[in-house]
Amino acid sequence: MSGHTATCDTIIHISLGLAAGLSAAFFAVLATRLGASAWLLALITSAPYLANLLAPFWVTQARRWGTRGLMVGSLGAASVVLFVLGWTRSPLVFALLVLVYYLFYGIGDPLYVALAEIVYPERTGSSLGRVQAVFSGVRVLANALAGWLMDAFGIFITLAVAAISTGVAAASYLPFPNLSNPEADGAASPWQILRQDNLIRRMVLTLMVAGTGMLMMLPAFPLIEVTQLKLDNTQIGILLAANSLTLVAASWFWGRRLSETPAHVLNAFRLGMLAIVGMAILYALGGSFWELLFANILCGIGGSAISIGWRLFAIHHIYYGTDDLSGLHLLTCGMRGLYAPALGALLISLWNPSLALWVAAALVLAGMLMLPPTQALTSRTTPAPSAEH
Repeated sequence: MSGHTATCDTIIHISLGLAAGLSAAFFAVLATRLGASAWLLALITSAPYLANLLAPFWVTQARRWGTRGLMVGSLGAASVVLFVLGWTRSPLVFALLVLVYYLFYGIGDPLYVALAEIVYPERTGSSLGRVQAVFSGVRVLANALAGWLMDAFGIFITLAVAAISTGVAAASYLPFPNLSNPEADGAASPWQILRQDNLIRRMVLTLMVAGTGMLMMLPAFPLIEVTQLKLDNTQIGILLAANSLTLVAASWFWGRRLSETPAHVLNAFRLGMLAIVGMAILYALGGSFWELLFANILCGIGGSAISIGWRLFAIHHIYYGTDDLSGLHLLTCGMRGLYAPALGALLISLWNPSLALWVAAALVLAGMLMLPPTQALTSRTTPAPSAEH
């Protein structure tokens, strides 16, 4: 069964990588071309994080009813929203539909890691890195194709292909085991976890500070690409493809390296945050397409390090379940999504996108300096499974 579900998991990540490259990666760009203000861009870029506010609730529901139905239903609904987005010409309606899309799509975020422990009982870290690399590799091709596809055949055709691909991912979850535990009391309270564990509290505080900076950047990116440098969809697709191509290599690397010892998790966070700072500075300078190309390479390095780093931290922590810590992390991401993009939009409105990016970079750097020492991490985590066999 595990071999079959592993194959289905690969199909899921191929399908979702194609859909993400053709749709979600361009949401802010499409809204900008429809005439969206910085405030609507803040709503669009914060939408996936706002959806994360419900992560602990979905963890509880999955334990009660099982994960498979939630995965299939949520991705199926997300595919329908993508079809509707293709017809939308109002920036306000477009932004609201993006929020609805992520409310459905985000249901699987806190549940997938728990499924991965079942599908990949051994070599979990390297397997997570592999499927993330598959997702990113397909997204590379989709990013490179999307801009041309939109320019040649229109937005509706492009989003329709993304919708069909999302539907394929939904159907591919049907062979998965319907993991549930109806007798469980539900997920551990996020606030209880924070009160009881100093390490988790410090990690969350670190990511709240650095993550605020990361989300503040999001409204500035499409404004610099579309309004300031006047890049076309094909050029923006190349930037996104470079980001995704870097994610392919970086996800594979982090998946293997972070499986060896928990100490490497902190090193990955540090390097990842430095890469994000570099990306922000290059976008703030905003001198040319080539500067933004290198910035997107740095984004791929940094984003993959932080994402896989937290997943493995959650898997190896000895006191709380993986889904509990995943739900906590996504909840705090959602909290940041309530204010950080709006704060970036405010700085853009009062001054300009470059200033918002400089302030954001400073916050990411401050968060990096708040990371706990290695000894604190190794005392609260289990030995990681080997990635070599």
